[in-house]
Amino acid sequence: MKNAMKIVGIFVVSLVAVSTLHAAEATLSLDIASAYVFRGARLNDGLVMQPGLEVGGLGGLRIGVWGNYDIDDYDDSLAGDQFSEIDIYGSYAIPLECMDLSVGYMEYTFPSAGGDADREISANVGGTLAGIDLGAGVFYGIDGGLDESLYVELFAGKSLNLTDDLGLDLGSALGYASPDDGADGFSHFTLSLGVNYASFSAGITYIGQIDDDVLPDVADGGGYDSDVVGTIGTSITF
Repeated sequence: MKNAMKIVGIFVVSLVAVSTLHAAEATLSLDIASAYVFRGARLNDGLVMQPGLEVGGLGGLRIGVWGNYDIDDYDDSLAGDQFSEIDIYGSYAIPLECMDLSVGYMEYTFPSAGGDADREISANVGGTLAGIDLGAGVFYGIDGGLDESLYVELFAGKSLNLTDDLGLDLGSALGYASPDDGADGFSHFTLSLGVNYASFSAGITYIGQIDDDVLPDVADGGGYDSDVVGTIGTSITF
């Protein structure tokens, strides 16, 4: 874990240096969530803290680091007060007039568990139709536990400015999973409602199971357990 934290520390310092030297825009964020759910599967049903740092404004390139810190242990299967996951990622926006298109790379590391990292490449496309934000993301694993696994997510959302400082965000998503080993199909959907005021935000997300062969229940050895997750957070851009 010490080596992983050292690498992440060097990466964070590098991000700050890049943003300073290239007059880029850096965003520092911190969320507190009632659970950590990844693509419909519960990874921790206890309280978690999720800090992140992202640097953009580099000619279409965005790079960042994100972590999940387990505040509570989960049924003694996860130890509390430590980082269970730290991710390093980058994406590049391809300039197009008709839509937003980007390609990316993500490396998932697990400091408390050790072992190899999961690695994934992705492509995301988005646009606006009749005032609704629409998009899709395609993710393909190239190493680790995600190797040769495909995940596709479709999403739709709407942001409303209620006042100069107060905003309302409505969102929905639909996930399709095709793992290297296991059943293929639509796994889950999400419905989310969020409010933001200045640099603060709060939200609630409902996670619905679609196919219990694709996303089995925890009782059946799978990961579906948390159907509602609440979050509060803050962010600052400098």
